[in-house]
Amino acid sequence: MGEEALQKLAYEYQLLQAQAQLLSQNLELLTLGMNEFSAVKDTLEELKKVEEENPEILVPIGAGSFLKGKIMDKRSAIVSIGAGYAMEKSIDDAIAYLNERIEEYEDAIRKTQESLQKIERKLQDLAVQAQKLQREQAMQFKVPKK
Repeated sequence: MGEEALQKLAYEYQLLQAQAQLLSQNLELLTLGMNEFSAVKDTLEELKKVEEENPEILVPIGAGSFLKGKIMDKRSAIVSIGAGYAMEKSIDDAIAYLNERIEEYEDAIRKTQESLQKIERKLQDLAVQAQKLQREQAMQFKVPKK
């Protein structure tokens, strides 16, 4: 009976570990996405402070390389709205949209962290149960007398 219970706990433990790993990976992706939206928002907020009408910028073209360029319209931006679509918005509307997306990411991150903490608590409980079963088995083990 004890051996079977230990195997069941080990199986449950492995399943929970796999779930925890998936949640950790998801958390990492969510954090990267949120950081990207935050960087875009910060850039647009800084652009609003620039007094020059057509400021010069460096445009990244990959592999750490850039082209010099000028911003022709600093009153609007084209922002991704998902599924491969983008929309032109005023800088203020773009910032507001990005803030909403950042809040969505923060909410998803919080929920993922809560789920991960629940799983970690369950893993700790399973480890305690397994130790208890092992102790009980060790106490029942008797050396045969000769």
